[in-house]
Amino acid sequence: MNRKHLKWIRLGALALLAAYFYFSQRWISNDKITEKPQQQQKRNEENSIRGEIDQSAGKNHDVFFNGKADHDAANTNKASGALADYDYIMRDDAIGQNAKASVDYYMLALSWSPAFCDSQIKKFGADLPPSAQQQCGTQRQYGWVIHGLWPQSRSARGTADHPRFCRGDLPPLDFAVIEKYLADSPSATLLQGEWEKHGACAFQSADAYFQKQQQLFRELILPTQDMERKALFRWMKRHNPSLKNAFMQASRHELFICYDLSWTPINCPSR
Repeated sequence: MNRKHLKWIRLGALALLAAYFYFSQRWISNDKITEKPQQQQKRNEENSIRGEIDQSAGKNHDVFFNGKADHDAANTNKASGALADYDYIMRDDAIGQNAKASVDYYMLALSWSPAFCDSQIKKFGADLPPSAQQQCGTQRQYGWVIHGLWPQSRSARGTADHPRFCRGDLPPLDFAVIEKYLADSPSATLLQGEWEKHGACAFQSADAYFQKQQQLFRELILPTQDMERKALFRWMKRHNPSLKNAFMQASRHELFICYDLSWTPINCPSR
């Protein structure tokens, strides 16, 4: 082989080697370019899955706590529902609302519990309504109890002309508020109803209303037996000096004592 042929062989080999390196670099570069989006897509998919897992865990976490909250709320509502049986519905009241009547004086209404319970037992027998069970159940222990403290209007000609439901139909009170006053007014239904119908017309809060009627009640000395009307008035005047010159009223087995806006006993207007 002459030198000329050897030269061309060398040049061909170099060209082939150059071509090899050239094309192999392009293949590697293309593989990297192709691989990079695939890897990024894979990472994106992994992140997406992780995100879904995290989000799902977050949802499950929320479900757990919300479920607990809902469970607690359900229990609270269930308990509240049982206690809410004492709610008083304004639309069911036979007399209705009078939010425009003036408050000119107050009337404290007291009830002789044994007579009330006798009427309930006569009407319902052993199946007393829930509102009367505490007062008239097997352990009947009450004498005089508070019926209510009623804001009154001097211009009224009948019950409907006095202030009533001045704030409309109110929601049930917290039982913790009512419970404190059951010793003197032994019915949650009665306390709720008196607050809605009467107390809300003159007091900012139910607690203030119940406190006031309890104070007035506990300041009185009351007989321990049922009495005929005139005998009851004489007894009250004799044992309660503040009532000596006050004209009271009575109806059936209830006693009514009136107070001015400063809480001084006054004559009750004729009914």
